[in-house]
Amino acid sequence: MINEYGNYISDGPDYKYEDGIMNYDLFKNEKIKILWILRETHGKFNPKKWWGDKDYLEKKIEPFDSKDKKGSKKDTWEPVAKICYKILNNKKTKNEYELASALERIAIINLKKTSGGSKITKKFAETVNKQENRDIFITQIKRIKPDVIICGNTLNKIKASEINFREVKGISFSRKAMKKNHYFCFKNVVFINIYHPSNTSIKEEEYIDAAVEAYQYWMNNKDTENWPVLDWQ
Repeated sequence: MINEYGNYISDGPDYKYEDGIMNYDLFKNEKIKILWILRETHGKFNPKKWWGDKDYLEKKIEPFDSKDKKGSKKDTWEPVAKICYKILNNKKTKNEYELASALERIAIINLKKTSGGSKITKKFAETVNKQENRDIFITQIKRIKPDVIICGNTLNKIKASEINFREVKGISFSRKAMKKNHYFCFKNVVFINIYHPSNTSIKEEEYIDAAVEAYQYWMNNKDTENWPVLDWQ
């Protein structure tokens, strides 16, 4: 099921899963609402366990440890947190607990709601393209109504008939490492398509700077450029 503010909650007896807005009370009060769209989860998807809350202080748990198997949460979630912290606070931090807490202030969805591997497979493509699955993640995006959508190389999975982000011309990144990707600016939302955060072909600093650069370009120009307003209906 999908609740009123866009969270998907599985109702299967053997697989508990939820994605969408991490903390609605925080998210609704953010001036900039960020949504990340990723591919699929590796095992149980539960970023809520990575907040910088009392559990970290009592148990001395590191917010981002790299002791996991492939697709460790450090590989994926640390760059996500750094980008979001910079956008939400207009500054950087090296404090891992502050970074982890930034994840609580955003929304995160996966295109595929069941566990998979680190590579895109035929099974992944088949699942994503099923109309039932497409209806879920498109409904989520429209109900969340984010200001900033950051796609981990997933924007091409959205069809123009569902959300027409191609109504505007894509803008190329200035950084060579991201030259094959684009971002799309509307008055009310920007779609930023970058590599998946665990991609190793680009340095983390370049990756973060590219995403923030696209956001800042949109923020600095959305009130003066003749961009259309995206209709979420």
